[in-house]
Amino acid sequence: MATADRVRRLGWIRRPVLGHTDFNSEIYIVASQVGGFTDEITTAVGCAVGQAIGKVGIVLALRRGSRSRTVQRLRERRERPRKPAGRVQTRLRAWSDRLLELLGDHRWGIPIVFLSACLAIPPLYPVTLAVPATRMSVIPFGVAVFLGRMVLFLAIAFGVSALID
Repeated sequence: MATADRVRRLGWIRRPVLGHTDFNSEIYIVASQVGGFTDEITTAVGCAVGQAIGKVGIVLALRRGSRSRTVQRLRERRERPRKPAGRVQTRLRAWSDRLLELLGDHRWGIPIVFLSACLAIPPLYPVTLAVPATRMSVIPFGVAVFLGRMVLFLAIAFGVSALID
């Protein structure tokens, strides 16, 4: 069995994101602390920087991609009236519309992204995909992702280090 198949079976690689697979940072942090490869702060900051750069790249790509002619044509085709939805779909649409409003609000957008990056409530990946549809600036988004992920990764690194030592 190939190494890549073993890694996939162990669940260390997440689903493909924009054409590539990314390794789970939490597993990397745990492995680096168990193996004693790097300090806690170095590992946490490095992973936080990498994830912040990746999420900002996704937001920028989605914002620029929305201006392409192909996307504009697809939007024009989709601008048909919505089909009647059931109760569950109506509630989900209302919830997602409210989340987009909050993400676009200057008071609530950054705290939501920070909590998403730190506690995964709501999960960071869907929040990252929703941000391009809002008025949120990319720089505060990137800073909130970096700080939230750094808090999470520092907690994991120091927690594993305390368990090992």
